[in-house]
Amino acid sequence: ASSVTQGLAPANAVDGDANTYWESANNTFPQSLTVDLGSSVSIGRTVLKLPPAAAWAARNQTLSIAGSTDGTSFSDLAGPASYRFDPATGNTVAVDFGATSRRYLRVTITANTGWPAGQLSEVEVYPPSGAPPTSPPPTTPPTTPPAGGNLAAGRPASATGSADIYQPANVVDSNANTYWESTNNAFPQSLTVDLGSPVPVSRIVLRLPPATAWAARTETLSVLGSTDGASYSTVVGSAGYRFDPASGNTVTITFTATSRRYLRLAVTANTGWPAGQVAEFEVYAT
Repeated sequence: ASSVTQGLAPANAVDGDANTYWESANNTFPQSLTVDLGSSVSIGRTVLKLPPAAAWAARNQTLSIAGSTDGTSFSDLAGPASYRFDPATGNTVAVDFGATSRRYLRVTITANTGWPAGQLSEVEVYPPSGAPPTSPPPTTPPTTPPAGGNLAAGRPASATGSADIYQPANVVDSNANTYWESTNNAFPQSLTVDLGSPVPVSRIVLRLPPATAWAARTETLSVLGSTDGASYSTVVGSAGYRFDPASGNTVTITFTATSRRYLRLAVTANTGWPAGQVAEFEVYAT
């Protein structure tokens, strides 16, 4: 790709998982994403996707598609046009063009009404008459974790602020590749999970996406707890925790067992990005 934001790498657009995605540098157009098919093959259709979650509000991306046989000289296959990605239709766009033989296919994006960057979760390429396969339905995280498991999985989550599609629900979906990001450049920020009823807890595991593109960073945070969602007390005082891809971008915080229904992370600093960021907020009894 012409550029990348954080760990949202171009490889995400060819991993067969519509929940992971590429995002270009922000506030800079045009941006492009190029796929190498390995050799020149007959193509005539591309299917572009964004994550299917409803949190990805409908948006239009203005883009064109070009092809090349040598990776140097590109010619247009589909000229610039505005394409609407809508969660009501799976956030999927199909672009048909005349049959041609190409090794490289490039999508160039010049505008996006939903976010100031190019965004694609899947770039699929098919022969002229090819139809995309049917995607399996997304799995739903369990609302009741097994005994001894993550008590926060599938539970309600809320936050003081969120950036675009990086919603608090991402921290309880059991997928470390999706994440919550708070409003940028506005600390402190907090993230709260409702466990449903007061339960004994003594360990929290926090994760960021494991991809190495998520460079090591330290987030300064504290842990608060509540039985009623109104009155909170400190469970673990403020400290800096280092998330490092070399160790799975995972941090474990242990504390004296306490009974709480609500657990809250209060984030006051992040050396890697000017916002609070958490991919998974796991809570355990022991």
